[in-house]
Amino acid sequence: MLINLALWGSQDMAERIVAAWYLVGQDKGFPDLSFDAFRPLDPINKHIDVQEDHYKIVREMGAASTVLLKNDNQTLPLEKPISIALIGSDAGPSRRGPNGFTDRGGIDGTLAMGWGSGSADFPYLISPLEAFQQRAKVDHTSIGWWLNDWDTVGAATTAANKDVAIVFISSDSGEEYITVDGNKADRNNLTAWNNGDNLIKAVAGANKNTVVVAHSVGPLILEPWIDHPNITALLWAGLPGQESGNSLVDVVYGDYNPSAKLTYTIAKKAGDYPAQVLYNDSSPQPQIPYTEGLLIDYRWFDAKNIIPRYEFGFGLSYTNFEYSSLEIVRMNDAISDEPTWWNGEVSKSKTGMSIDTWLHEPIFKIFFTPTRILG
Repeated sequence: MLINLALWGSQDMAERIVAAWYLVGQDKGFPDLSFDAFRPLDPINKHIDVQEDHYKIVREMGAASTVLLKNDNQTLPLEKPISIALIGSDAGPSRRGPNGFTDRGGIDGTLAMGWGSGSADFPYLISPLEAFQQRAKVDHTSIGWWLNDWDTVGAATTAANKDVAIVFISSDSGEEYITVDGNKADRNNLTAWNNGDNLIKAVAGANKNTVVVAHSVGPLILEPWIDHPNITALLWAGLPGQESGNSLVDVVYGDYNPSAKLTYTIAKKAGDYPAQVLYNDSSPQPQIPYTEGLLIDYRWFDAKNIIPRYEFGFGLSYTNFEYSSLEIVRMNDAISDEPTWWNGEVSKSKTGMSIDTWLHEPIFKIFFTPTRILG
């Protein structure tokens, strides 16, 4: 019976894909491919320019997805600082060029894309160092940099006596057929790569206005340095793409007001998450019990009363808001099918359907008066 169900499920999924293929007319009259990503120098590659002005959208998306997590003393946005230091290899360009690693499987310079078969070649990649230099030229700012992650003494010396020091850290992952620095697809831990934590602490010890920028595929443990009094701001820049540096400069200098929110919870320690890394398993068939059930990410933290460093959905902006006249009103409690669903049973009226009204009706209505205060 179980085998038959599995086979039926596979057939059903295949039929859905093939039906869509016919629906959008992919079965006939479709032009031949004009590129081969695995053999870019072959004659089939016509190198047609399809970029148009997409760089504008890429730049805006990079800025729109940057999350402001900390901004003490209104450190950001910067206003024509006299001097600035950029610290860390993640600030600079790659020595190999933007596509120096096969399928982006490696880190050398700023991180703007993860690795794997779904990666693409960068047409170009604007590093933070390049973008900040252009802004420094306009603002008449003196700029210095130190790209050696492991020489913390040199980093601290470069950062000392600057109006602001910006430290760049990164953490990458990708597909399992490529191993990067001992990380086979998934990350081995939740710490910054390339001595990032020590680099931050060294710079913060030398500069009272230290800003951290993280290019990361997911959460990092920030506790070794996040409460340092000299770390005044933290920007979570994710994987911003080819306009990486320009997007970041737009946010740092206030040309773009950050409004993005975290799409995951950043915990205070790795053990606070429900699923831990399984480093070794000698069993013939490794099993994953999924004992957390639906308590994934923020649900787990809520259910276990675990206080995170930054919760799911957190994100600041350069604008301050005040709320007043708050009122919360609970809606209709008499939803007949809800207890049935919560017990894992099926509604008798709409078997197997997701259109039951209780799933879509609001539980609460919230009324408040917002006041915007420009920072």
